[in-house]
Amino acid sequence: MKTRACPVCDNTKNEILFHQSFSGFSGGNLLNSYDVTSCEVCGFCFADKIPEQKEFDAYYRELSKYENYSIELYESPYDRNRFSVMVNYLKKYLRHPDEHIVEVGSATGFLLSMIKKEGYSNVTGIDPSPACSETARIHYQIKVLTNTLSTIQLESNSVDFLILVGVLEHVKDLDSSLKKLRDLLAPGGKFFIAVPDASEYYKGLDAPFQEFSVEHINFFGPMSLENLMNKNGFSEIDHSQTLIEVNHNTFTPVLLSIFEKSAAASDPKKINPDTESKKNLITYIKSCEKKDEYLNEIIDKIVLKKTPIIVWGTGAQTLRLLANSNLKNANIKAFVDSNPKYQGKTLNEVSIISPESLRTRSEAILISTRAYQDEIESNIKNLLKLKNDVIKLY
Repeated sequence: MKTRACPVCDNTKNEILFHQSFSGFSGGNLLNSYDVTSCEVCGFCFADKIPEQKEFDAYYRELSKYENYSIELYESPYDRNRFSVMVNYLKKYLRHPDEHIVEVGSATGFLLSMIKKEGYSNVTGIDPSPACSETARIHYQIKVLTNTLSTIQLESNSVDFLILVGVLEHVKDLDSSLKKLRDLLAPGGKFFIAVPDASEYYKGLDAPFQEFSVEHINFFGPMSLENLMNKNGFSEIDHSQTLIEVNHNTFTPVLLSIFEKSAAASDPKKINPDTESKKNLITYIKSCEKKDEYLNEIIDKIVLKKTPIIVWGTGAQTLRLLANSNLKNANIKAFVDSNPKYQGKTLNEVSIISPESLRTRSEAILISTRAYQDEIESNIKNLLKLKNDVIKLY
């Protein structure tokens, strides 16, 4: 794959900070590896040697993990908590109740539903997943257009307030996407952006290297985000750095920012280098390597005993461990995932089955996720009522 130019300053001289690798699903994978790099000119950190944007678009359309598959919509208290933090922050910049608010990457519409309850009813969502669009319509009576960033079908200057939560860290073609979004905004329109804060990853509490997931390809600090937005015709009004509990005892550093559509883009040669992100990413990497030592001890014991196991979880942690640890040599009889889109596929030539399929299995179950470990253990013992031995990594 071609070397990726810095999305902020277009420089092609980058320093490699870390190499990330993943195992892949049958039928293809979004990517098998990438380099975490730092631009030697402006300091922006990003993933290099990655696929084209169209491959990311197809991945989110076909393998969305944000869909809901039940008639009864489950609203996580952690989602409610993090969205409450965002609503309380962004509503200070909403001007009047009837302004048109559009969220790109709206998933099932939960955040927009909370904004509606604040008295702002003119809301529209945009998401590549048809199932997410249908969920938002049924449960929240919110219109969600089934589009990617590059195929949004709204009139120019028709949006008063744009929202992107957990989106920009997934986008390769940042300039073209932001140009499209700027065109949608009315003059003086506001833009709320929330992204994981790479300059403070080391303050988070999660599985090792979880921020370097299959999907995260841009690692923003406050200055890098401001540089990118200035380049594309937006002026920063405010930003806030906070730590949000995104799941049980799992905390993610988050950067919340408000921008305004400005008259013109700034001179890309006049940027303020990001001096914090590279330094703090190196701290994060060293911390994760230390945590990995503990996980590897547990995995090595499983491999040594040749214990037949079923691995519950096929997310970023499992894909990373299969590529980089002794887990690939374990006696794995099956993987489990609750997402129907993964069931029936294989991972390292081993079948992915549903949780219900475990009722006829006797192997020990290795829970391969930190954020959902307690929830899965409860499901095994209390919902499925299984007697299988449970192995936890945390």
